[in-house]
Amino acid sequence: MHEYHKAVEWVEKANALAKERGASKVTSLKVTFGEASDYSPEVVKNYFDEAAEGTPCEGAKFDVTITRCMLKCPNCSKLFEKKLLEYRCPDCKVEGNPTDSGNEVELNDIVCE
Repeated sequence: MHEYHKAVEWVEKANALAKERGASKVTSLKVTFGEASDYSPEVVKNYFDEAAEGTPCEGAKFDVTITRCMLKCPNCSKLFEKKLLEYRCPDCKVEGNPTDSGNEVELNDIVCE
């Protein structure tokens, strides 16, 4: 259900921006979802389309970027991709620390006409 609330939030933000810019239509939203965010881009888009009916956002497209989960080596500071059951730095073999990469759910840009 968190997808629904995110979709409604983005419809409200995009409609407000369109009004502020004097635009009649929101054509697309650039969004980022982390692979570990527990958000489904498809589900958010479906809720977005539902919430956008009759507003400037109706028919807007999603330009989606998916980010990978990254870990940071506490020894050499290298960022490396977290793989299934593999948390060690490929160089130092030290277990990496979690980063924010891969947990994003962000509205990056709104394109209006």
